[in-house]
Amino acid sequence: MTSVQIDKTSLSNVRLLLNGVSKEAPKILTRALNKTATKGRTEASKAIRKEVKLSASYVNSRLKVDKANYRTLQAKVRTPSRGILLSRFSTNAQARNPDIGWIRPPDNPPRGIKVRVSPNDGSKIVTGGDEVSGKPFYIVLKNRNLAIAARLSSPGPNGGKIKVFSGPSLSQVFNNIKEDLGEPLAQYQEEQVSKQIDAVLRGF
Repeated sequence: MTSVQIDKTSLSNVRLLLNGVSKEAPKILTRALNKTATKGRTEASKAIRKEVKLSASYVNSRLKVDKANYRTLQAKVRTPSRGILLSRFSTNAQARNPDIGWIRPPDNPPRGIKVRVSPNDGSKIVTGGDEVSGKPFYIVLKNRNLAIAARLSSPGPNGGKIKVFSGPSLSQVFNNIKEDLGEPLAQYQEEQVSKQIDAVLRGF
């Protein structure tokens, strides 16, 4: 799992005191942190989808927000570290659909299975390299997800004869883009603190 943590703002207590809302600081900061985390999730999803060709619904469902509360003044946006099935990048729209519960795999294209991992690159045929024999094929896993697999040339360390192909994990992509989000989110957080101070002063 990879996460980006959004901590309580560096805004000094002096400013809160001057506004007469020091006792409301936990409420103000909690609201600001959670709004910033939600914004961070949205921006992370956009940035991730510029790097890998995945649907917004798929990425959004795997970006989780741990919200701040009065006791814990920090919020997190986190992603799973497990690799994404390479089938999610198939050029076959049905094959890459994560909402289908498969019973039988689709037919394998005569010229090989094509995937497109990056929206900035063209599609490529999955080969599997020297460790596999024969062409890769579609296979249905026990959880009824569709995967791309190939037969190993020799048994794996645990005696396995099949290799299931994975693409990059969301954590890997998230690590590449999270630094770019830091400064804009810090500015957004400051804006949210100011807005929440105003809201408290208005009685909200």
